[in-house]
Amino acid sequence: MQTETYLRVNVVSGLAGAGKTSVAHNLGRQPFALTTSASDVLRTVLIEAADSVPTGRGEASALDVFVEAPTAVGPLEIASSLVETGDSPERLANGHAVRLGDLITVLDAERFWSDLHRETLAPTPDEHDVNYGHAHNDPERTVGDLLIEQIEWASIVVINKTDLVPMSDSADIRDFVRLLNPASHIVFAEHGQGSADGWPVPRRDMFAWLQRSPGWVRQLNGDALLSRSPQGLTCVVYRDVRPFHPARLADFFRDRAEQAGEILRSRGLFRLATRPATVGSWSSAGPTITFEPTSMASHDPESPLGQEIAFFGRDLDARLLSANLDDCLLTDAEFLAGPMFWNTLADPFPAWVLQGAA
Repeated sequence: MQTETYLRVNVVSGLAGAGKTSVAHNLGRQPFALTTSASDVLRTVLIEAADSVPTGRGEASALDVFVEAPTAVGPLEIASSLVETGDSPERLANGHAVRLGDLITVLDAERFWSDLHRETLAPTPDEHDVNYGHAHNDPERTVGDLLIEQIEWASIVVINKTDLVPMSDSADIRDFVRLLNPASHIVFAEHGQGSADGWPVPRRDMFAWLQRSPGWVRQLNGDALLSRSPQGLTCVVYRDVRPFHPARLADFFRDRAEQAGEILRSRGLFRLATRPATVGSWSSAGPTITFEPTSMASHDPESPLGQEIAFFGRDLDARLLSANLDDCLLTDAEFLAGPMFWNTLADPFPAWVLQGAA
């Protein structure tokens, strides 16, 4: 019986200067630069690698190739494009199927914490670069936002340049990665060189698995693996059924957000009383925070009743943080007054443009 041969595409992401190319080279691979559409790159890769595609008898066999992602493109967009290409009924060049392999994120240990706190806008692709969807249409996405996405959407995280920082700093970054993405396999490296021994075989259902991997998802589902690191990194989950009073929430960010410790990342779902029909998406990375509408309506059975947010940070005081957020909620009397009253409340946040709205 003829063996099925397929191309397993592993994506290497990281900020500029982190060492993406060095990591791929030290794995014994020449990475392909992703500067055109995903399908065009995959066809090119298959043609160039055709002579190396294994054939034979028995179980399916894979040819692993590595694609180096542009700094401006997040791994989520690339993974989505590769899955769509691989699942298409049309086979690529030489008739081989495509599967998503590992999403490998390379971190610069020396610059990690400063990159996380950078409010500089993330780079955008040149006109000739591939357009991978919504991330490029967000003019407010920062370097910190991109860095968090690269960690949360990774099956392998390589902490590179560990020779430039104390061992305790590398361990601190490792513990933060474990909070943000408990399912990832973490490797320490110097000059892009780290042991590839023991790397797990890429999962067959990699894309679906990655969607369940982010630490905030696991924290909200109650199946997180790490609650607190030796150096004080921890997660606090906040829940309440009442919606936020927008003006009080704005005051929280202006005056009290740092009272309970350093919030490095927060993610979840929330409700503003002045926008009762829509569930909001709450996301912060370093010093920046973004509120966006989701496609979930308030009456959706899958929607949370109120607030459901995971806060990741250093030396967080869970009681103080929860108390400060409680102060941002509607009071019992305001809650009982109902949506007609809620619409009269001050709302300093930018208006949401709902998908499909004229």
